[in-house]
Amino acid sequence: MSRVALGLISAALCLTLSACSGLAAGSEDQPKPRRDGKAAALVPRATPAPTHPAVEVDDLLGEDGRLSVLILGSDLRDGVIGERTDAIIIATIDPGSGRVAMVSLPRDTVNVPIAPGKAYPGRINSLYMEFKRESGKTKAALKKTKKALAYAFDTEIDHYVLVDFNGLVRLIDSIGGIDVTLDEPLIDPTMHLGKKGLRLKAGTRRLDGKKALAFSRSRHSDDDYDRSRRQQQVIAATAEKVRQRGLAALPALVELAEKKTVTDIPLRAAPALLELAGRAKLTSSKSMVLAPARWARPLPGTYVITPKVLEVQKMFDRVFGPLP
Repeated sequence: MSRVALGLISAALCLTLSACSGLAAGSEDQPKPRRDGKAAALVPRATPAPTHPAVEVDDLLGEDGRLSVLILGSDLRDGVIGERTDAIIIATIDPGSGRVAMVSLPRDTVNVPIAPGKAYPGRINSLYMEFKRESGKTKAALKKTKKALAYAFDTEIDHYVLVDFNGLVRLIDSIGGIDVTLDEPLIDPTMHLGKKGLRLKAGTRRLDGKKALAFSRSRHSDDDYDRSRRQQQVIAATAEKVRQRGLAALPALVELAEKKTVTDIPLRAAPALLELAGRAKLTSSKSMVLAPARWARPLPGTYVITPKVLEVQKMFDRVFGPLP
């Protein structure tokens, strides 16, 4: 589980960093293209003078001394009306110890408190979409969603990142696929992958972009909680592959981030994010899904759950609480 947590936050930071700065827009020398196909001369790229002071790691941290980020995975795609966030994750990093923690909120959770005296009656994956309909603006809706979930869990959330998971198809294909390990076979004929749908044997399997997306979306052979864990597994495997490929993977990552990511972390925070990501430690990370019976109760006769708010808030206080 700790490997999943670190992979998720690493992927989120990489995507956020790409969206903020483009990564490729540094001061490195770049080859100038030539029509004759011969080697091109290196031309230094000018670096514009900064208009704002550099952001240090401490500038990114909240009053609790942490960096906590709300990561939302959107189901926005052609042919689908609306935009639901089927992946809802709150991740945090302790900049001193490097400890990473991540919590996933299942999409079918209802009655989540979002303000004093107010609970959201619908499935929580529709909250962002409702805020967006009210305001008509993406960033305003994301800001309200961040505030609502911070209230729900009585915790501090500093920033948000919205990622279109369909964008992972292009990224995963560009890095040559990812490897995931299954404890048992996964068969889902409802996935649109040829005539037989998704069929994976137990063991380590190489997934291309479409199979990885199906792997992370399937829930007909198990449940939404297992799907949340598979989403974490896909993102962790993708982040690991990106790290392995290094600079070779950056063009695809940059393209994905520019088109599929929205964040409120400022552009000039890129160097601080890189430093913070480098501090993250695998051995001290935690990962949880707010599933029954420990963190939620199933509503009789339905497939939805309602959170055990006080228990969840206590957990957030232990894992996400202010640093000494």
